[in-house]
Amino acid sequence: MTAGPGLGGVPIGDFLVVCAASIEEFVADGLRMATLGVGKTAAAMHLTALLRSATDVRAVLLFGVAGAYPDRHRGSPGPVRRGGLCVVGSDRFGDEGVDTPGGFQDLRALHLGDSGPFPASPRMAQQAAALLSVPVVRGVTVSTCSGTEAGSQRMWQRCQADVETMEGAAVAYVCRQFELPLLHVRAISNWTGDRDRGDWNLGVAVDAAQQAVRRLARGGP
Repeated sequence: MTAGPGLGGVPIGDFLVVCAASIEEFVADGLRMATLGVGKTAAAMHLTALLRSATDVRAVLLFGVAGAYPDRHRGSPGPVRRGGLCVVGSDRFGDEGVDTPGGFQDLRALHLGDSGPFPASPRMAQQAAALLSVPVVRGVTVSTCSGTEAGSQRMWQRCQADVETMEGAAVAYVCRQFELPLLHVRAISNWTGDRDRGDWNLGVAVDAAQQAVRRLARGGP
């Protein structure tokens, strides 16, 4: 693979390209790759360690699979469909806080920290979305995925997100701490909600996410 001119003014060789699960990882010449582990804790811990040791990293590219909130929970068609690609323009923590009788209170409401949203690099997001011909969407990061109808509806009503992952906001938070731009690309493997209605196709989504990274590294098709 011949690397392209870069993204957002950063050569692709200066990116750290990361994913969560081993099923998502692949090897490609010119890309510095790492697998962080699934979930917020693993992603934040391993990314922090990598960035402390690799001081020449100038940007982070996070890729992988995600769930998308179905139209029946949103009340209108979403911007990305099952099997499709998207660029996550911003991400937030969806379940860091307290569930009270009066509603959910996040860390910001409790004056205990920041739940986001944490923006990815707008320049990189727009460039990547144009190269891939995909939408820029909103993400939410959870510890417990929305595997029931009620849970999916509640999370969408709370966050108005388009896609759901288990690492995005944690990676974005670490990038903010290191003052590094983030580009975040996801392929949709399933709908959230009742898992029997999720229309799962993990293999197709993994392949789509990997191919998207290859196209971005080349700078085009």
